[in-house]
Amino acid sequence: MSAPAPEPTERTYAELRLAYDVFNEQLFEGRLPACLLTLQREKHTYGYFSKARFSTVDGQVTDEIALNPEYFAASPLLETLQTLVHEMCHLWQAHFGKPGRGRYHNHEWAQKMESLGLMPSSTGRPGGRRVGDRMADFMLPGGRFAR
Repeated sequence: MSAPAPEPTERTYAELRLAYDVFNEQLFEGRLPACLLTLQREKHTYGYFSKARFSTVDGQVTDEIALNPEYFAASPLLETLQTLVHEMCHLWQAHFGKPGRGRYHNHEWAQKMESLGLMPSSTGRPGGRRVGDRMADFMLPGGRFAR
């Protein structure tokens, strides 16, 4: 008899956690702290990062990376993974850099994205602004993310 398939919540979050762990190891040298991965349906947003978003009764605090599942079926898997890494760059910057004000994606964040093989772009395509409030990105051929 074969083991029953994992239920949808367990399977979905296990896959997200695996992707986070692989990217943390391969792109961030395993330096990123654990965070809470959530699915949120915020309109017009592929994902977001929130520093110190959740706390436990005993005072432990954790960051959140939220991904919007509405885009999972409508976008290629690679774009969902790009969104995860985009948000992981915000987490990196919150712990090891100097984040911009509010939702602003600054030059430090843009440089980190490029070092990982993702090009920040206000349009999601070549030629867009590299920094700003609402940013997308595209994969750089041959970059670390592509590999």
